Parts: sequence; structure tokens; C-alpha cells
Amino acid sequence: MRPSAPASCIDAHSWFDVREVGRDIHMINEPGHAACYLVIGTRAALLFDSGLGIAPISEIVRELTHLPVLVVSSHHHIDHRGGNADLAAHLEVQDFCAHPAATEHGSGCAHDAADREFLRAYAGAMTRVVAEFGRFAELDARYFFTLARVGHPRPLPDLTRWTVEATPVTRTLADGETIDLGGRSLEVLHTPGHAPDALCLFERSSGTLLSGDTVLSAAHWLHGPGADPVGFAASTRRLAQLPVTRILAAHNIVCELPGRAAGEVARAAAALLEGTTTATAGYDMLGHPVTRHDCGPVTLLTPPSI
Repeated sequence: MRPSAPASCIDAHSWFDVREVGRDIHMINEPGHAACYLVIGTRAALLFDSGLGIAPISEIVRELTHLPVLVVSSHHHIDHRGGNADLAAHLEVQDFCAHPAATEHGSGCAHDAADREFLRAYAGAMTRVVAEFGRFAELDARYFFTLARVGHPRPLPDLTRWTVEATPVTRTLADGETIDLGGRSLEVLHTPGHAPDALCLFERSSGTLLSGDTVLSAAHWLHGPGADPVGFAASTRRLAQLPVTRILAAHNIVCELPGRAAGEVARAAAALLEGTTTATAGYDMLGHPVTRHDCGPVTLLTPPSI
């Protein structure tokens, strides 16, 4: 028996922005919130993250492929696995995959149901962010024109029914493992730092890195539970040594980055450990106090004591 599907808050086609960003690689984007990626091979497809769970991502995946689907979570945070329960209810998912840390007792990386207070906090914070973006967009349209080809953050629908249900991990992915989809393969890279169970996927044949939250054009959060700046520096240094030509990231209104962005983040992480960033007191999107570290085009957020 399939699990019951969570209640959707908005129509899938009104919420997701879907486009092909490579050979049989589709970005399934919740603009301004979270971006997921469907990679299609000849025998199977892989969905890297499932977003917030506000709209039924299963409908979009079903339209793009009829192949069996492997769902891989870049890490356990709810904005990356919010659609897993919907996928379990409506698609034949081969496995729900994550790093082994997600199944280890006491790791803090379990794929449990989301705390309702956190969901309310996210909804409130992002409502403010979308409003602020509207002010920015007005100025940009008048003076700067930087947003002409960039998607605008989606205003949030009524989220009183929004839940993120527990969806157990059914397969763990070890560092260095290869996922064969038929005609293409992806390498699993364990990249702890933002979270202990963080994963990236690398398609060496195309130089494409699916980076989750490890390489972003947004601020990198290194102040949450399980975050580790030393581990983040090691992980990003490793990514910078790979022949990456482009990066498909999980957040911000700019999700497609050039390969050099991995090196830029690695240099910023090294500068953080060396104490050579420009550091100022500030707040994250949810209003938590942080120290903001700026280094070139990269911003890192750490606890206020660092």
C-alpha cells in the first residue's frame, strides 16, 4: 500500500519553473526558494532533492520521464526533502537515498517529520524576502537591468496545510560510489560542512556538479546544527580540484554557476580558517544572529562567537 499524499498548497505548474539545463538534465525550480534537478539516463532517472513539498513535484517528474526514479537527498534539511512523501505516494520510486549519516542514531540528520514551528518561521521569513525582492526589482527595472533573464521569487501561497512528513531512507550512498543511470553515471561525493550528511553528485563526462548547498551564489550557512567550517573547507577544496565546468546549485535566484565558483568558495573557506575574511555582525534570513564573512564574491555565515 502506498503512503497517503500530503495536502498540496498550490498547483504544481503555478509553483515550479521547469527548464532543461543540459542534456536530459531538468531544473525543477521553486524560484527564490529551492532548485531540484532531474537527470535522465536510458534505464533510470535520478531526482536530486525534492524541494519544499509545497506543490506536488511528482506531477512534474511524471511529465518529464516514465523511467524508474531514484531520489537522492543532498542532505536532510527539509527544503531539500519536502517533496519525498508526495513522490512516495504517486511514483514508483526505486529508492530514497542519502548519506549513511542520515540513518545513524544521534547524528541529527534523520528524515523525520518537520517541526511545525520551523515551517511557520520559514513562511514568515520568506514572505518578507519576497516583499523585499519586489522593491529591489522595481529599482532594477528602472536603473540596472540585472534581473532581465533571472526568475523572480515565487510569492508564497496559503501554507496553513503545509507539512513535511517523515520518509525513510531506503538506500545509503557512500563517498566515491557511482550511480549508473544507463548511458551516464554520477559520482557520489560526501561534502560535510553545511551539514554532516551533505552530498554532491558529479557527472565527469560533462563536468557538471550538482552541488546542493555546498556551492551557492547565496550565503553559505555554517552556523546551524552539525555545521563544521573545517569540514566545509576540506570539502570545497576537494571540489575545486575536480574538472568542474559548471555547477547546478540548490538556492538563490541564480542557480547556474561557472565551474570556477567551486574554487572561489574553497578560497573563502580557507580564508575563514585563516581569519582573513571581512567579518561583520549580522543576521541570517530567519533572524538568527551570525557573523558574516565576505571574501571576494562569497559570503559565509558562522555563529556569532566565531
